[in-house]
Amino acid sequence: MKADVFRRRVRGAAWLPVAVLLAGCKPGAEGGFDRVSWRGEPQVPRSAFPDPPAVTPGTTVGATAARIVAANLPQGVTQAMVDAGQDQFGTVCASCHGQGGTGSPAAPPLNDAQWLNITGQYPEIVTIINSGVPNPKQYPGMMPPKGGGSFDDQQVAAIAAYVYALSHQGGA
Repeated sequence: MKADVFRRRVRGAAWLPVAVLLAGCKPGAEGGFDRVSWRGEPQVPRSAFPDPPAVTPGTTVGATAARIVAANLPQGVTQAMVDAGQDQFGTVCASCHGQGGTGSPAAPPLNDAQWLNITGQYPEIVTIINSGVPNPKQYPGMMPPKGGGSFDDQQVAAIAAYVYALSHQGGA
């Protein structure tokens, strides 16, 4: 019988520190929390959290990318190809080469006249986009064929037109 009483007292004593802590908690007390009722409270209106603005490929976030007005394009390359290439460039290529071909730690800039792996002529640009750069001369990562994108031949030609225009006209 004494052991049973002892166990009850020990169990009761285990709750003593909890009871002491809870004794100081009063609703609305400083440092405490008010009762939260989830029922009957108004819902936050959808308009309080609007969708973010859509980002068009080839543009920078928060601004519209200026279109390059290309001059001295190679034969068979048109301004429409440059415009389409700018849109395609913003989908995959810009992740390494930067928006507008400004470059990044992963890949060289394309908006200047300096070339690392080719001389910068349009047919070479088409070839290097299609084949990639397995052993870059200066940057840490290799460029997979088509930059890792799933571009068709027409899109590759357009991206090459945009890169040509970037490098032969100055920056965007």
